[in-house]
Amino acid sequence: MIPFAVGAMLLQLTTTPPPAPAVPFAVGETLEYSGYHSALPFGISVGSTTLSVVGIEPAQGVPSWHFKLTMQVGVPLYHGHSELASWTGVNDFVSRRFVHVVNENGKQIANDDFHIHPDSGYYRNRTDTLKSPTTALPLDDLAFIYFIRTQPLQDGGVYRYPRYFKKNSNPLVVTVIGHEVMKMPDGSRRNCWVINPVLDEPHGMFSKSANAKLWLTDDGVRVPVQIRSGLSFGSVTLKLRKINGR
Repeated sequence: MIPFAVGAMLLQLTTTPPPAPAVPFAVGETLEYSGYHSALPFGISVGSTTLSVVGIEPAQGVPSWHFKLTMQVGVPLYHGHSELASWTGVNDFVSRRFVHVVNENGKQIANDDFHIHPDSGYYRNRTDTLKSPTTALPLDDLAFIYFIRTQPLQDGGVYRYPRYFKKNSNPLVVTVIGHEVMKMPDGSRRNCWVINPVLDEPHGMFSKSANAKLWLTDDGVRVPVQIRSGLSFGSVTLKLRKINGR
């Protein structure tokens, strides 16, 4: 017979969740960007974007990072507003909810609230009864920006992540283009990775037509210094102008 004290210790060891993995961001980190449109001179700002770690909140009973992105773009013939929100597990970095709202020229392009159930292998949008297959370790578009900040990279590397929450759109392919020296908001310059993420998802942030690129500082923090993505009319480049909460 196992003594009570030893049995209690063994029970505690089996029920205590593993510690959260170390990540290069924390609650309160807020990155502010100015937007520049390809159809206008680069010095003219056409909008703003905020990328933030709002907090840690429960999603399906699991403590989760709450990430948020808001973007406003206004140029002749085009006005856009986007809001993305993600709830991704602190311990397993698995997405369990993803909100995706996009309005272009007064027209609602997307108004989604995906509830993702990795344990049951499906996701669904809002209260839809239709269930679609998800992956074992799903990630949404916004969570990927934070996920890639934790991954090792090599020049010329091509990485395939079969983790996008819409199973049939996998894999997300990341090509490391190389390095580029970028100016930081404080005037300093840092060497940055330049990566090209591509996903077979027509309306996603990393769709093939968007030809998105991310510039991440080549250090332990991997701050997204610049983000570029195509729109239905030209492309927008987001340049980091302010860092809060670091």
